[in-house]
Amino acid sequence: MGLNAIYNLKKRLAAGEKVFGQLIGPGNDPVKTVKTLKEMGDDFLMMETEHSLMHKETVYAFIRAAREMDMPIMMRTEDKDSFFRCYLDAGVNGLMLPLVDTVEEAVRVVNKAYFPPIGHRGCAISMNPLLIDSQDLSEVPYLSLTEYINDNMAVFPQTESLQNISNLSRILKIEGVTGTIVGPFDLALDIGGIDPKALLSEVVDTPAVNARLQQIVDICREAGKIAGIGGCSPKRLAYWAKQGYQLLLVGYVLDGNVEKLRPAIEESRALIG
Repeated sequence: MGLNAIYNLKKRLAAGEKVFGQLIGPGNDPVKTVKTLKEMGDDFLMMETEHSLMHKETVYAFIRAAREMDMPIMMRTEDKDSFFRCYLDAGVNGLMLPLVDTVEEAVRVVNKAYFPPIGHRGCAISMNPLLIDSQDLSEVPYLSLTEYINDNMAVFPQTESLQNISNLSRILKIEGVTGTIVGPFDLALDIGGIDPKALLSEVVDTPAVNARLQQIVDICREAGKIAGIGGCSPKRLAYWAKQGYQLLLVGYVLDGNVEKLRPAIEESRALIG
């Protein structure tokens, strides 16, 4: 078990690197899934609890497997106001938060996710050794541990609406906000004007959506924060990576289909480099 998994991932992102990961849904063996994705070259896991059903014990099994293999693990929460603190205390290191449209909503998330001086997170350090990567509580000063947890936390409010875009530059200025991850299908629905005959892949590749996706990455670049995206084909993902998106979600692991995703993962990595 190593130290500083998310902290090191954030350093790589700050240096301009691209990082790859998958959304993880139900029906997967934690150890096998984490091992396979790590061997494929993935950089992180994103547990999916907004649109899928997953037992807390299963999430914990993924946390344990990720820790054992030094794989950063984050979570897309059920809702921006959902009770996600227990997952953080168990060892989830990052949040992808849906439906965050205002500065006030983003501030509430930061307050729950970080210890002082950044936020006002409640303490459960002694309850789960995975939270501090099994550091010795009898030897490490308490404030060093809260600082360690803060360093190993990432917060990504999702951009899924025009209201969010209008507030994004201010949201990104909040201490503790790492960047944003776009929900392109929700954004397309919010923009409107979808062709009734458009297929799923066509909905997120229109002039109106593309203009907003470019606007989002430009705002992130100006703020010095990370832009992430998923829901695209490997070729579209490669296009947006060239425009400046760095955190790239390739696919969705569901019911043990991890090997079926290998071609898309390998194609994405080959196109992006």
